[in-house]
Amino acid sequence: MPVAQEGARPRRRPSSAYGTGAPAQPDRLLRGAGTASQFALGGLLALAPLIGAAGLGGSPAFLVAGLLLGLPHGAVDHLVPAWLSARVRPMPARVALLVVYTAVAGAGLVAFQAAPDVALVGFLVVSVVHFGTADVAFHAERDRRPTRVTVAATLAYGGPPVVVPLALWRDQVDPVLAAVSPRVPGLIAVEVRALALATVLYAVVLTVSRDLRAGRTRDAAEPVLLVALFGTVPPALAIGAYFALWHSCRHVARLLRHDPRNTADLATGRVGPPLRRFARQAAVPTVLAVVALIALVTWPGHRADPLPATFAVLAALTLPHAALVAWTDRRGSGPPGRAGGGLLPHRGTRRRS
Repeated sequence: MPVAQEGARPRRRPSSAYGTGAPAQPDRLLRGAGTASQFALGGLLALAPLIGAAGLGGSPAFLVAGLLLGLPHGAVDHLVPAWLSARVRPMPARVALLVVYTAVAGAGLVAFQAAPDVALVGFLVVSVVHFGTADVAFHAERDRRPTRVTVAATLAYGGPPVVVPLALWRDQVDPVLAAVSPRVPGLIAVEVRALALATVLYAVVLTVSRDLRAGRTRDAAEPVLLVALFGTVPPALAIGAYFALWHSCRHVARLLRHDPRNTADLATGRVGPPLRRFARQAAVPTVLAVVALIALVTWPGHRADPLPATFAVLAALTLPHAALVAWTDRRGSGPPGRAGGGLLPHRGTRRRS
């Protein structure tokens, strides 16, 4: 047997947490939000036969309601950079960020007016990327591990809410697309939809296999759940429920962790005060967005249909929101100096001891 040399340094065991020798425990808040979203959409999937038999779920009102209920999840975007920064950002910097954010959203709204075909197709692509990377980042932050975004995982999580309805529910999806841009349903050919669906299903197989090998059984079930949901539940109801009860719910949970003022409450398991704080922070931006939507729908002489107007407003807000969330995911998670959380290191960088 080999004998260790005197004074030799023992080999360090690989760490599964940042700088620790033991696996990091999943974040309780994010684990709870993930479980709640799984049960919500799983319950809806279980009711799919009854929904189909009763002919429910096809009304665009479900879609509009879900989109509006999920609107507050992006209402505090202008505060996030300060939460994740180790230094205090002056008020002019915050105002400048809000102005740029509003300008980008306004440009998106103008794009829907000037070139609705390109804007709508671009919005669908951005939605796939945004939904997919959001779930990947959510899992990583929940488990306190680095975020590693892959094409397969992005498509596996972001593809079902967009691609599956486009491919399997043309009779219900195309009228909604045509209300926003009459030419888009014809531009997205049947062959394109079939190829996109096959690509997403292949990505789901790869992602599920990877999660099973890593021992993440519940994560492996999520892409399967999403494909089943959007394949069996009418898209207006499925998309509305997904946006409000899955995507927005998980993002709000992440935001609660990002706000440094919530650290003490969350450490003791109190979620009520952080939720009330978030509600106060999101109230004014949400009201302003709803007022802008109402103005588009009711403005004398320039009234717009509620569905395409809602779609255009939310699509315009998605562009700066998705960009800021991508920056947040790259930057890390949790306020600076949070015990057990902290800013996650960038991929390929070392954490200083």
